[in-house]
Amino acid sequence: MSVVFSPMSLSDARSIVAQHGPGALREIAMARAADNHDNAIIQTDATALPASKSGPLAGIAFGVKDNIDVAGYATTGACPGLARNLATDDAAAVAALRSAGGYVPIKLNLHELAFGITSNNAVYGPVRNPFDPERCAGGSSGGSGAAIARGVVPFALGSDTGGSSRIPAAFCSVAGLRPSTGRYPAGGALILSPTRDTVGPMAANCTDLAEIDAIISGEHLLPELPDRPLRFGVLWDKRGLSQSVDEAIAGALSKLARSGEISLVPISSPEFEDVDARIGGPIVFNEALEFWTDFCAKKLGKTLAEFTATIGSPDVRTIFERLPALAAKTSEAFLYARGSGLASLRNTYEQLFHDRRLDAIIMPTVPVQPPRIGEDSRMQTDAGSIPTFPTVTSHAVLATLTGAPSISIPAGLDRDGLPVALMIDGKRLADRALLAIACKVEALLVQ
Repeated sequence: MSVVFSPMSLSDARSIVAQHGPGALREIAMARAADNHDNAIIQTDATALPASKSGPLAGIAFGVKDNIDVAGYATTGACPGLARNLATDDAAAVAALRSAGGYVPIKLNLHELAFGITSNNAVYGPVRNPFDPERCAGGSSGGSGAAIARGVVPFALGSDTGGSSRIPAAFCSVAGLRPSTGRYPAGGALILSPTRDTVGPMAANCTDLAEIDAIISGEHLLPELPDRPLRFGVLWDKRGLSQSVDEAIAGALSKLARSGEISLVPISSPEFEDVDARIGGPIVFNEALEFWTDFCAKKLGKTLAEFTATIGSPDVRTIFERLPALAAKTSEAFLYARGSGLASLRNTYEQLFHDRRLDAIIMPTVPVQPPRIGEDSRMQTDAGSIPTFPTVTSHAVLATLTGAPSISIPAGLDRDGLPVALMIDGKRLADRALLAIACKVEALLVQ
Protein backbone atom coordinates (compact mmCIF):
# COMPACT_ATOMS: atom_id res chain seq x y z
CA MET A 1 0.00 0.00 0.00
CA SER A 2 1.61 3.25 -1.10
CA VAL A 3 0.74 6.63 -2.52
CA VAL A 4 1.58 6.88 -6.21
CA PHE A 5 2.36 10.60 -5.99
CA SER A 6 2.79 13.02 -3.10
CA PRO A 7 0.39 15.92 -2.48
CA MET A 8 1.38 19.24 -4.02
CA SER A 9 1.16 22.33 -1.81
CA LEU A 10 0.39 25.78 -3.16
CA SER A 11 4.03 26.66 -2.52
CA ASP A 12 5.12 23.70 -4.66
CA ALA A 13 2.68 24.72 -7.37
CA ARG A 14 3.91 28.30 -7.45
CA SER A 15 7.50 27.10 -7.82
CA ILE A 16 6.51 24.94 -10.79
CA VAL A 17 4.66 27.85 -12.44
CA ALA A 18 7.59 30.20 -11.84
CA GLN A 19 10.02 27.76 -13.48
CA HIS A 20 7.90 26.40 -16.32
CA GLY A 21 5.08 28.85 -17.01
CA PRO A 22 1.30 29.02 -16.45
CA GLY A 23 0.56 25.89 -18.47
CA ALA A 24 2.89 23.65 -16.46
CA LEU A 25 0.30 22.53 -13.92
CA ARG A 26 -2.14 21.73 -16.70
CA GLU A 27 0.44 19.44 -18.27
CA ILE A 28 0.99 17.69 -14.94
CA ALA A 29 -2.76 17.27 -14.53
CA MET A 30 -3.13 15.92 -18.07
CA ALA A 31 -0.29 13.41 -17.63
CA ARG A 32 -1.73 12.12 -14.38
CA ALA A 33 -5.24 12.15 -15.81
CA ALA A 34 -4.02 9.79 -18.53
CA ASP A 35 -2.78 7.46 -15.78
CA ASN A 36 -6.04 7.87 -13.76
CA HIS A 37 -5.88 4.37 -12.30
CA ASP A 38 -7.96 5.51 -9.34
CA ASN A 39 -10.82 6.91 -11.49
CA ALA A 40 -10.55 10.32 -9.85
CA ILE A 41 -10.89 12.31 -13.09
CA ILE A 42 -13.90 12.19 -15.42
CA GLN A 43 -13.54 15.35 -17.58
CA THR A 44 -10.47 17.16 -18.89
CA ASP A 45 -9.70 20.30 -20.90
CA ALA A 46 -6.22 20.09 -22.40
CA THR A 47 -6.47 23.74 -23.56
CA ALA A 48 -7.40 25.25 -20.19
CA LEU A 49 -5.35 28.27 -19.17
CA PRO A 50 -5.79 31.08 -16.63
CA ALA A 51 -8.21 33.83 -17.63
CA SER A 52 -6.07 36.23 -15.59
CA LYS A 53 -2.27 36.39 -15.45
CA SER A 54 -2.32 38.16 -12.10
CA GLY A 55 -3.75 37.41 -8.70
CA PRO A 56 -2.80 35.18 -5.77
CA LEU A 57 -3.53 32.01 -7.76
CA ALA A 58 -1.91 33.12 -11.02
CA GLY A 59 -1.20 30.01 -13.07
CA ILE A 60 -2.52 27.59 -10.42
CA ALA A 61 -4.62 24.72 -11.76
CA PHE A 62 -7.29 23.20 -9.52
CA GLY A 63 -9.93 20.51 -9.77
CA VAL A 64 -13.68 20.72 -9.29
CA LYS A 65 -16.09 17.99 -8.23
CA ASP A 66 -18.42 17.32 -11.13
CA ASN A 67 -21.58 18.43 -9.35
CA ILE A 68 -20.33 22.04 -9.28
CA ASP A 69 -20.69 24.34 -12.30
CA VAL A 70 -17.63 25.31 -14.31
CA ALA A 71 -18.48 27.25 -17.46
CA GLY A 72 -17.72 25.21 -20.58
CA TYR A 73 -17.99 21.83 -18.84
CA ALA A 74 -21.04 19.67 -18.41
CA THR A 75 -22.11 19.39 -14.78
CA THR A 76 -22.81 15.68 -14.80
CA GLY A 77 -22.87 14.67 -11.15
CA ALA A 78 -21.11 11.59 -12.57
CA CYS A 79 -24.53 10.51 -13.88
CA PRO A 80 -25.23 9.41 -17.50
CA GLY A 81 -28.51 11.32 -17.55
CA LEU A 82 -26.67 14.64 -17.14
CA ALA A 83 -23.97 14.14 -19.78
CA ARG A 84 -25.30 17.15 -21.74
CA ASN A 85 -26.00 19.40 -18.76
CA LEU A 86 -23.67 22.15 -19.96
CA ALA A 87 -22.79 24.91 -17.50
CA THR A 88 -22.82 28.40 -18.98
CA ASP A 89 -21.61 30.12 -15.81
CA ASP A 90 -19.24 29.32 -12.97
CA ALA A 91 -20.50 28.58 -9.48
CA ALA A 92 -19.60 31.50 -7.21
CA ALA A 93 -16.69 29.70 -5.52
CA VAL A 94 -15.24 28.70 -8.90
CA ALA A 95 -15.64 32.25 -10.20
CA ALA A 96 -13.77 33.67 -7.20
CA LEU A 97 -10.88 31.26 -7.67
CA ARG A 98 -10.68 31.90 -11.41
CA SER A 99 -10.73 35.65 -10.84
CA ALA A 100 -7.72 35.13 -8.58
CA GLY A 101 -5.81 33.58 -11.50
CA GLY A 102 -6.70 29.91 -11.06
CA TYR A 103 -8.00 27.63 -13.80
CA VAL A 104 -9.73 24.25 -14.15
CA PRO A 105 -8.20 21.58 -16.41
CA ILE A 106 -10.06 18.66 -14.76
CA LYS A 107 -13.40 17.77 -13.23
CA LEU A 108 -13.57 15.04 -10.67
CA ASN A 109 -15.44 11.82 -10.00
CA LEU A 110 -17.89 11.39 -7.13
CA HIS A 111 -20.47 9.10 -5.65
CA GLU A 112 -23.15 9.49 -8.29
CA LEU A 113 -25.23 12.64 -7.67
CA ALA A 114 -23.37 12.98 -4.33
CA PHE A 115 -25.76 10.50 -2.71
CA GLY A 116 -23.25 8.29 -0.87
CA ILE A 117 -19.91 8.17 0.91
CA THR A 118 -17.84 5.52 -0.92
CA SER A 119 -17.59 7.08 -4.43
CA ASN A 120 -18.19 3.59 -5.81
CA ASN A 121 -19.56 4.89 -9.11
CA ALA A 122 -21.02 2.23 -11.41
CA VAL A 123 -20.53 4.40 -14.51
CA TYR A 124 -17.03 5.82 -14.11
CA GLY A 125 -15.72 3.19 -11.75
CA PRO A 126 -14.99 3.42 -8.03
CA VAL A 127 -12.61 6.13 -6.87
CA ARG A 128 -9.81 4.05 -5.38
CA ASN A 129 -7.87 5.00 -2.29
CA PRO A 130 -4.31 6.17 -3.07
CA PHE A 131 -3.04 4.23 -0.06
CA ASP A 132 -4.79 0.97 -0.95
CA PRO A 133 -6.56 0.51 -4.31
CA GLU A 134 -8.76 -2.19 -2.80
CA ARG A 135 -10.35 0.44 -0.56
CA CYS A 136 -12.53 3.43 -1.36
CA ALA A 137 -11.35 7.03 -1.33
CA GLY A 138 -14.43 8.16 0.58
CA GLY A 139 -17.26 10.26 -0.69
CA SER A 140 -19.03 11.79 -2.05
CA SER A 141 -16.06 13.99 -3.06
CA GLY A 142 -13.78 10.98 -3.57
CA GLY A 143 -12.25 12.23 -6.80
CA SER A 144 -11.24 15.50 -5.14
CA GLY A 145 -9.50 13.73 -2.26
CA ALA A 146 -7.68 11.22 -4.46
CA ALA A 147 -6.55 13.85 -6.99
CA ILE A 148 -4.98 16.01 -4.29
CA ALA A 149 -3.32 13.03 -2.60
CA ARG A 150 -1.71 12.01 -5.90
CA GLY A 151 -0.47 15.51 -6.65
CA VAL A 152 -2.68 15.92 -9.72
CA VAL A 153 -3.69 19.41 -8.52
CA PRO A 154 -2.74 21.37 -5.39
CA PHE A 155 -6.36 21.84 -4.33
CA ALA A 156 -9.89 21.03 -5.37
CA LEU A 157 -13.47 21.89 -4.60
CA GLY A 158 -15.77 19.25 -3.18
CA SER A 159 -19.18 19.58 -1.60
CA ASP A 160 -20.41 18.54 1.83
CA THR A 161 -23.90 17.47 2.84
CA GLY A 162 -23.11 14.87 5.50
CA GLY A 163 -19.32 14.88 5.51
CA SER A 164 -18.64 14.61 1.78
CA SER A 165 -15.56 16.84 1.75
CA ARG A 166 -14.13 15.82 5.12
CA ILE A 167 -14.55 12.03 4.79
CA PRO A 168 -12.48 11.69 1.57
CA ALA A 169 -9.98 14.19 2.98
CA ALA A 170 -9.56 11.86 5.96
CA PHE A 171 -9.30 8.69 3.88
CA CYS A 172 -6.79 10.28 1.46
CA SER A 173 -4.65 12.08 4.09
CA VAL A 174 -5.35 15.64 2.92
CA ALA A 175 -7.12 18.59 4.57
CA GLY A 176 -10.81 19.28 3.99
CA LEU A 177 -13.00 22.18 5.13
CA ARG A 178 -16.73 22.40 5.57
CA PRO A 179 -17.41 26.14 6.01
CA SER A 180 -20.29 27.42 8.09
CA THR A 181 -23.50 26.69 6.21
CA GLY A 182 -24.44 29.67 4.05
CA ARG A 183 -21.05 31.35 4.34
CA TYR A 184 -20.21 30.64 0.71
CA PRO A 185 -22.74 31.83 -1.90
CA ALA A 186 -25.29 29.20 -2.91
CA GLY A 187 -26.21 28.16 -6.45
CA GLY A 188 -24.34 26.64 -9.35
CA ALA A 189 -24.37 23.07 -8.04
CA LEU A 190 -26.41 19.89 -8.06
CA ILE A 191 -27.52 19.72 -4.45
CA LEU A 192 -29.35 17.44 -2.05
CA SER A 193 -30.30 19.86 0.72
CA PRO A 194 -30.12 23.66 0.84
CA THR A 195 -30.24 23.37 4.64
CA ARG A 196 -27.14 21.18 4.77
CA ASP A 197 -25.19 21.58 1.50
CA THR A 198 -22.12 23.71 0.97
CA VAL A 199 -19.05 23.78 -1.26
CA GLY A 200 -16.08 22.35 0.65
CA PRO A 201 -12.50 23.13 -0.42
CA MET A 202 -9.79 20.48 0.00
CA ALA A 203 -6.01 20.91 -0.12
CA ALA A 204 -2.68 19.41 0.88
CA ASN A 205 -2.58 21.29 4.21
CA CYS A 206 -4.44 23.73 6.43
CA THR A 207 -2.34 26.74 5.46
CA ASP A 208 -3.42 26.28 1.84
CA LEU A 209 -7.04 25.80 2.93
CA ALA A 210 -6.90 29.11 4.78
CA GLU A 211 -5.71 30.88 1.63
CA ILE A 212 -8.35 29.26 -0.56
CA ASP A 213 -11.07 30.08 1.95
CA ALA A 214 -9.93 33.71 2.05
CA ILE A 215 -10.28 33.99 -1.73
CA ILE A 216 -13.74 32.45 -1.78
CA SER A 217 -15.12 34.22 1.29
CA GLY A 218 -13.32 37.55 1.07
CA GLU A 219 -12.31 37.19 4.73
CA HIS A 220 -8.53 37.51 4.65
CA LEU A 221 -7.64 38.01 8.30
CA LEU A 222 -6.47 34.92 10.15
CA PRO A 223 -6.97 35.91 13.80
CA GLU A 224 -4.31 35.48 16.44
CA LEU A 225 -4.98 32.70 18.91
CA PRO A 226 -5.23 33.36 22.65
CA ASP A 227 -2.00 33.38 24.63
CA ARG A 228 -2.95 30.29 26.64
CA PRO A 229 -3.51 26.58 25.98
CA LEU A 230 -6.46 26.03 23.67
CA ARG A 231 -9.34 24.17 25.30
CA PHE A 232 -10.78 21.35 23.16
CA GLY A 233 -13.83 19.30 24.00
CA VAL A 234 -13.18 15.67 23.02
CA LEU A 235 -16.38 14.16 21.59
CA TRP A 236 -15.29 10.57 21.08
CA ASP A 237 -16.96 7.41 22.24
CA LYS A 238 -14.58 4.51 21.59
CA ARG A 239 -16.85 1.78 20.29
CA GLY A 240 -14.09 -0.63 19.33
CA LEU A 241 -14.93 -0.49 15.64
CA SER A 242 -11.26 -0.30 14.66
CA GLN A 243 -8.50 -0.90 17.19
CA SER A 244 -5.99 0.34 14.62
CA VAL A 245 -7.79 3.67 14.19
CA ASP A 246 -8.44 4.01 17.92
CA GLU A 247 -4.74 3.55 18.71
CA ALA A 248 -3.66 6.11 16.12
CA ILE A 249 -6.23 8.69 17.24
CA ALA A 250 -5.33 8.18 20.91
CA GLY A 251 -1.68 8.70 19.99
CA ALA A 252 -2.44 11.92 18.10
CA LEU A 253 -4.54 13.32 20.95
CA SER A 254 -1.85 12.39 23.46
CA LYS A 255 0.72 14.24 21.38
CA LEU A 256 -1.46 17.37 21.40
CA ALA A 257 -1.93 17.13 25.16
CA ARG A 258 1.82 16.64 25.77
CA SER A 259 2.60 19.79 23.80
CA GLY A 260 1.25 21.88 26.65
CA GLU A 261 -0.56 24.06 24.11
CA ILE A 262 -3.80 22.05 24.01
CA SER A 263 -6.05 21.15 26.94
CA LEU A 264 -8.39 18.21 26.26
CA VAL A 265 -11.74 17.97 28.05
CA PRO A 266 -14.05 14.94 27.58
CA ILE A 267 -17.59 16.05 26.68
CA SER A 268 -20.91 14.47 25.76
CA SER A 269 -24.42 15.58 24.88
CA PRO A 270 -27.41 13.25 24.59
CA GLU A 271 -29.03 15.61 22.06
CA PHE A 272 -26.24 14.80 19.59
CA GLU A 273 -27.08 11.08 19.60
CA ASP A 274 -28.86 9.68 16.50
CA VAL A 275 -29.11 13.22 15.19
CA ASP A 276 -28.89 12.17 11.56
CA ALA A 277 -31.74 9.67 11.83
CA ARG A 278 -33.92 12.07 13.80
CA ILE A 279 -33.22 15.30 11.94
CA GLY A 280 -30.67 14.93 9.14
CA GLY A 281 -32.33 12.19 7.10
CA PRO A 282 -35.79 13.79 7.01
CA ILE A 283 -34.25 17.08 5.86
CA VAL A 284 -32.33 15.43 3.00
CA PHE A 285 -35.19 13.22 1.82
CA ASN A 286 -37.68 16.08 1.64
CA GLU A 287 -35.36 18.74 0.27
CA ALA A 288 -33.76 16.40 -2.27
CA LEU A 289 -37.20 15.43 -3.56
CA GLU A 290 -38.13 19.08 -3.97
CA PHE A 291 -34.86 20.06 -5.67
CA TRP A 292 -34.68 17.14 -8.08
CA THR A 293 -38.37 17.24 -9.02
CA ASP A 294 -38.00 20.92 -9.88
CA PHE A 295 -34.61 20.45 -11.62
CA CYS A 296 -35.89 17.59 -13.78
CA ALA A 297 -38.96 19.54 -14.87
CA LYS A 298 -37.30 22.89 -15.55
CA LYS A 299 -33.81 21.87 -16.72
CA LEU A 300 -34.34 18.46 -18.31
CA GLY A 301 -37.99 18.50 -19.31
CA LYS A 302 -38.47 15.17 -17.57
CA THR A 303 -40.29 13.73 -14.61
CA LEU A 304 -38.27 12.58 -11.63
CA ALA A 305 -39.11 8.97 -12.54
CA GLU A 306 -37.84 9.44 -16.11
CA PHE A 307 -34.57 10.90 -14.86
CA THR A 308 -34.19 8.20 -12.21
CA ALA A 309 -34.08 5.59 -14.99
CA THR A 310 -30.86 7.21 -16.29
CA ILE A 311 -28.94 6.82 -13.01
CA GLY A 312 -26.15 4.27 -13.39
CA SER A 313 -25.34 3.28 -9.80
CA PRO A 314 -27.89 0.83 -8.38
CA ASP A 315 -27.69 2.20 -4.82
CA VAL A 316 -28.34 5.77 -5.95
CA ARG A 317 -31.07 4.74 -8.39
CA THR A 318 -32.83 2.89 -5.56
CA ILE A 319 -32.69 5.97 -3.32
CA PHE A 320 -34.19 8.13 -6.07
CA GLU A 321 -36.92 5.58 -6.70
CA ARG A 322 -37.76 5.66 -2.99
CA LEU A 323 -37.46 9.44 -2.50
CA PRO A 324 -41.21 10.19 -2.73
CA ALA A 325 -42.01 7.48 -0.19
CA LEU A 326 -39.11 8.45 2.08
CA ALA A 327 -40.15 12.10 2.01
CA ALA A 328 -43.76 11.21 2.80
CA LYS A 329 -42.73 8.90 5.63
CA THR A 330 -40.51 11.58 7.23
CA SER A 331 -42.62 14.65 6.47
CA GLU A 332 -43.64 15.12 10.11
CA ALA A 333 -40.02 14.78 11.29
CA PHE A 334 -39.01 17.23 8.55
CA LEU A 335 -41.48 19.83 9.79
CA TYR A 336 -40.17 19.34 13.33
CA ALA A 337 -36.57 19.68 12.14
CA ARG A 338 -37.26 22.84 10.20
CA GLY A 339 -39.26 24.21 13.11
CA SER A 340 -37.78 23.68 16.57
CA GLY A 341 -35.53 20.64 16.00
CA LEU A 342 -32.62 22.36 14.27
CA ALA A 343 -32.90 25.43 16.46
CA SER A 344 -32.75 23.31 19.61
CA LEU A 345 -29.74 21.37 18.35
CA ARG A 346 -27.88 24.53 17.42
CA ASN A 347 -28.64 26.15 20.77
CA THR A 348 -27.34 23.05 22.58
CA TYR A 349 -24.17 23.19 20.48
CA GLU A 350 -23.52 26.86 21.21
CA GLN A 351 -24.35 26.39 24.88
CA LEU A 352 -21.83 23.56 25.12
CA PHE A 353 -19.08 25.89 23.91
CA HIS A 354 -20.11 28.48 26.47
CA ASP A 355 -20.61 26.19 29.46
CA ARG A 356 -17.40 24.22 28.98
CA ARG A 357 -15.38 27.27 27.86
CA LEU A 358 -14.32 25.54 24.63
CA ASP A 359 -12.29 26.91 21.77
CA ALA A 360 -13.20 23.92 19.59
CA ILE A 361 -14.52 20.36 19.61
CA ILE A 362 -12.22 17.57 18.42
CA MET A 363 -12.88 13.95 17.43
CA PRO A 364 -11.81 11.41 14.79
CA THR A 365 -13.15 12.42 11.39
CA VAL A 366 -14.13 8.79 10.79
CA PRO A 367 -13.99 6.02 13.44
CA VAL A 368 -13.05 3.26 10.98
CA GLN A 369 -10.59 2.52 8.18
CA PRO A 370 -11.70 3.21 4.60
CA PRO A 371 -14.28 0.61 3.52
CA ARG A 372 -13.19 -1.90 0.92
CA ILE A 373 -14.47 -1.49 -2.62
CA GLY A 374 -17.93 -3.02 -2.67
CA GLU A 375 -18.71 -2.39 1.00
CA ASP A 376 -21.35 0.20 0.14
CA SER A 377 -24.09 -1.28 2.29
CA ARG A 378 -22.21 -3.02 5.11
CA MET A 379 -18.57 -3.10 6.12
CA GLN A 380 -16.42 -5.39 8.22
CA THR A 381 -15.02 -3.89 11.43
CA ASP A 382 -13.46 -5.21 14.60
CA ALA A 383 -16.99 -5.22 16.00
CA GLY A 384 -18.31 -7.30 13.10
CA SER A 385 -20.41 -6.36 10.08
CA ILE A 386 -22.14 -2.99 10.46
CA PRO A 387 -23.95 -0.50 8.17
CA THR A 388 -21.43 1.54 6.17
CA PHE A 389 -23.13 4.90 5.69
CA PRO A 390 -24.13 5.75 9.29
CA THR A 391 -20.80 4.44 10.58
CA VAL A 392 -18.63 6.52 8.27
CA THR A 393 -20.73 9.70 8.66
CA SER A 394 -21.39 9.34 12.40
CA HIS A 395 -18.95 12.09 13.46
CA ALA A 396 -19.13 14.38 10.44
CA VAL A 397 -22.89 14.89 10.49
CA LEU A 398 -22.99 17.14 13.57
CA ALA A 399 -21.53 20.16 11.80
CA THR A 400 -23.89 19.74 8.86
CA LEU A 401 -26.87 20.21 11.17
CA THR A 402 -25.47 22.83 13.54
CA GLY A 403 -24.23 24.83 10.55
CA ALA A 404 -20.83 25.11 12.23
CA PRO A 405 -17.47 25.09 10.42
CA SER A 406 -15.57 21.81 10.52
CA ILE A 407 -12.16 20.77 9.24
CA SER A 408 -10.48 17.39 8.82
CA ILE A 409 -6.69 17.29 9.14
CA PRO A 410 -4.33 14.35 8.66
CA ALA A 411 -3.19 12.69 11.89
CA GLY A 412 -0.75 10.15 10.50
CA LEU A 413 -1.14 6.50 9.55
CA ASP A 414 -2.49 3.61 11.56
CA ARG A 415 -0.58 0.36 12.09
CA ASP A 416 -1.86 -0.91 8.72
CA GLY A 417 -0.46 2.11 6.88
CA LEU A 418 -3.88 3.70 6.29
CA PRO A 419 -4.63 7.38 6.95
CA VAL A 420 -6.38 8.59 10.09
CA ALA A 421 -7.62 12.10 10.67
CA LEU A 422 -8.79 14.45 13.38
CA MET A 423 -11.82 16.65 12.86
CA ILE A 424 -12.11 20.01 14.59
CA ASP A 425 -15.46 21.80 14.80
CA GLY A 426 -15.77 25.46 15.72
CA LYS A 427 -18.40 28.06 16.52
CA ARG A 428 -20.78 28.99 13.74
CA LEU A 429 -19.34 31.67 11.41
CA ALA A 430 -16.01 31.61 13.28
CA ASP A 431 -14.41 29.92 10.28
CA ARG A 432 -11.23 31.95 10.20
CA ALA A 433 -10.62 31.29 13.90
CA LEU A 434 -11.14 27.58 13.27
CA LEU A 435 -8.65 27.65 10.41
CA ALA A 436 -6.08 29.34 12.65
CA ILE A 437 -6.67 26.61 15.27
CA ALA A 438 -6.35 23.88 12.64
CA CYS A 439 -3.05 25.30 11.37
CA LYS A 440 -1.72 25.20 14.93
CA VAL A 441 -2.89 21.62 15.48
CA GLU A 442 -1.41 20.53 12.16
CA ALA A 443 1.96 22.02 13.14
CA LEU A 444 1.89 20.27 16.52
CA LEU A 445 1.10 16.91 14.94
CA VAL A 446 4.06 17.02 12.56
CA GLN A 447 6.63 18.02 15.20
